[in-house]
Amino acid sequence: MSMATRHPDARSSPPLPFSPLVPPRERMRYQQRTTPLLLKLVELDPREVIDGVMTPHGYLTADVTPVGPMREACPHCEGVALQLVLRHHHVNRSHLFCRVCTRVYDALNESGYSVLTI
Repeated sequence: MSMATRHPDARSSPPLPFSPLVPPRERMRYQQRTTPLLLKLVELDPREVIDGVMTPHGYLTADVTPVGPMREACPHCEGVALQLVLRHHHVNRSHLFCRVCTRVYDALNESGYSVLTI
């Protein structure tokens, strides 16, 4: 019976509390992706992040190839985008790298977990 031919006293059933097409867990993931993710940058000790040697002039490492610039900017350098460096060969931990001041950072979400770990 269509809505047009339905008797006026008949009421439709109440809506379901959860949509049957999208499970609650999937819906939560979707909401997390659409809301902006606020990250907290934490400076890391470069000796924990990449293999290298401490010299009087600073920490010396092999060349590292960053994946590309991120939306996060270095807190110490004005308007410099941080570069994402993934774990590979002598890089022990994925991190964000500033090409100007050579500091390394981890990005933590609101729960305190690193968003750079797999």
